[in-house]
Amino acid sequence: MNENLKILIVDDEDSLRMSLASILELEGYEVRDAENGYKAIELAKQEDFDIVFSDIRMPGMDGTTAFKEIKKIKPDIIGVMMTAYALNDLIVEALNSGAFACLSKPFEIDAALAMIKDIVNRPFAVVVDKDSKAGVTFVNSLKDCGLKVTACNDMDKLEFLGKHRPDILILESVNEDVQTLNILGKIIKLVGTLPETILVTNKENQHLISEAKKLGVNNFIDAPLMTAQVFDILGKDKRKLNVALIDDDSEEFDNLKKELIEKGFHVIVYSSHEKLLEEIKNTFFDIALIDAQVETNICDIQDKIKKALPNAGVIYILNDDANSQTVKEKGFFYINKPFEIDDVIGLINKILGK
Repeated sequence: MNENLKILIVDDEDSLRMSLASILELEGYEVRDAENGYKAIELAKQEDFDIVFSDIRMPGMDGTTAFKEIKKIKPDIIGVMMTAYALNDLIVEALNSGAFACLSKPFEIDAALAMIKDIVNRPFAVVVDKDSKAGVTFVNSLKDCGLKVTACNDMDKLEFLGKHRPDILILESVNEDVQTLNILGKIIKLVGTLPETILVTNKENQHLISEAKKLGVNNFIDAPLMTAQVFDILGKDKRKLNVALIDDDSEEFDNLKKELIEKGFHVIVYSSHEKLLEEIKNTFFDIALIDAQVETNICDIQDKIKKALPNAGVIYILNDDANSQTVKEKGFFYINKPFEIDDVIGLINKILGK
């Protein structure tokens, strides 16, 4: 089952690079290796890779810089960073640039194999949009939540679906119902039965909905497309969890952001709740962490966020007693400064039911 998965290992430590490559080959993966970032970039120009494992601290070019360059060449590659050092800034930079996770050295080979299994098991989503309405922001938001995503706006280039069957298909209907149905018919010919399909259309178009149901479409979203609606359908089990962080850019919150990213959360930082609400169409989060020193009108914020994303949890970070009575009376989740990062993560997991 692994013969088509190709992995690139980048590490200046010969023993780790070669032993990891050997074990992954025994597991059935096709593997190439590079002792530095420059060679890795050259390999990426010549060959297609699905996953890159890269050390961060290497002579000449650090792994984060190398990964960012490889990502420009192969936008769909999935990165796993490796480090034995506390290089927080480089780790965060790599994760913010699309790396999937970071392994701390030394690690058991089972940890690497589990990471690959997790990556492989992530749903593969294809966004089909003839007029490119979905946009780069929407596609990136799906990727940020842990989906493997590709977009196609050329109806004549859908043949790749025959080789790479998606788990999720997101199709925005075109002007004519018959065109939309023809696209669905073409996809069925390529992949057999439809995968989990979300059709973005006007729900008043009952004719299209009725005909699409006959072809196997079960999920319909009103245009315009919003990321949150997609994740309401997909659920939480096979994606990263999103945390919106509204803070004053303090060192305390910067450390919190780094810890959350290292633990696998996708963190989106906003300077105010107004900024968050401006982008709500093209973003999605499970938890909002709000510094009450930045946002003082707690009840108003709570109402606006819950109206936009009813299922999102909200945690207030309290600096003093000014808002304590309000959050307690309303039953809101909160934590007091100074806080321990583990306590914040524990509260997040409690809200998420983990």
